[in-house]
Amino acid sequence: MPFLPFRIGFSDRAIEDLHRRLDDARWPDVGWDTGWTTGTNDGVLRELVRYWRNNFDWRAQEAALNARAHVRGVIDGDEMHAMLMCGPGSERRMPLLLIHGWPGSFVEFTDAGARLSSGSDDGARFDVVVPSLPGYGLSDTPRASGLHAGRIADRLHLLMRELGYERYGVQGGDWGAVIGTALARQHPEAVIGLHLNFAAGAPPPPDGVAMSDAEQAYRAFRQKFEAEESAYMRLQGTRPQTLGYALNDSPVGLLAWILEKFWAWADHGDDLWDRLDRDKVLTNVTLYWLTGHILSASRLYYEMSHTTDRVMGRVPDSVPMGYAKYPAEPWAAPREVMARIGNLVHFAEPERGGHFAAFEEPELFARDVATFFGGLRS
Repeated sequence: MPFLPFRIGFSDRAIEDLHRRLDDARWPDVGWDTGWTTGTNDGVLRELVRYWRNNFDWRAQEAALNARAHVRGVIDGDEMHAMLMCGPGSERRMPLLLIHGWPGSFVEFTDAGARLSSGSDDGARFDVVVPSLPGYGLSDTPRASGLHAGRIADRLHLLMRELGYERYGVQGGDWGAVIGTALARQHPEAVIGLHLNFAAGAPPPPDGVAMSDAEQAYRAFRQKFEAEESAYMRLQGTRPQTLGYALNDSPVGLLAWILEKFWAWADHGDDLWDRLDRDKVLTNVTLYWLTGHILSASRLYYEMSHTTDRVMGRVPDSVPMGYAKYPAEPWAAPREVMARIGNLVHFAEPERGGHFAAFEEPELFARDVATFFGGLRS
């Protein structure tokens, strides 16, 4: 089945059901103001739910998304979705695959992708392809187990071939970095370059080589972070289905689960919305709600925790690699760690931004990505 044009369109009944559930939310008594110390801030969540119910306009967001080109087609038996931002057919552009992670979606790249496509600031212009990962966004829920990051990488390679691209650049953060790294390892002949804003693995130094002060500090931070912040990963990596029933039934629960990650991983001050666009965050969460894909998305953790396939490893040196180390990224490994993952030819330290770099700082993100890929030959 070829990839065909697609328009996003959810029913009025689905929106009315969301509003009814928000109106009927059963709130817990948290006892006192716990802030963010034991999970999602109750006051911030309640305020955001009120906004979601009374002020957020899904139809406006849906129309804005539909202003972009979208396609759907079958890869390995499941339908996949991709958002496209491409130039005129006669203009030679480098194809660029942008890969999201969890709890994100293709929505993360709407602004940054547009900048990369238009070549703002007189930079290089790209044909931008932003897929919904299997089980995420507007792609189908997988119907069989075993779809780990390496197999998803193969599907994305097939997607690019179906769209007519033999060679292309790859960019990813979060799971997108893991999948992008796997894609570059499995199909190096097709990958012009790999740009990451997340440490997809953190191999130790070779035997006999001492860790630098920067690496020691990074690993100490990661150890503390894992102890306090990784419960979601253990749960989704072992029993995602149990949690999935609750998140799929309660939009407030779904929002609380995702919102806490934006607080913990994004670059912001005391007010979460001083850097993040509230409507864009809610567009991402509403997409999870309307598609019912929070369980299928979370299953990626389970698949990666239970595969015996070798997914991670060093990228062949024939694929040049770039890395942007954002200041609030919890997985912001130092240069020497990233150099062990691949042939690191570009290293940047943007002044702002966190885990959701394209979402938080689309201009800085697009500029760095364009700088890296603009210096490569296709």
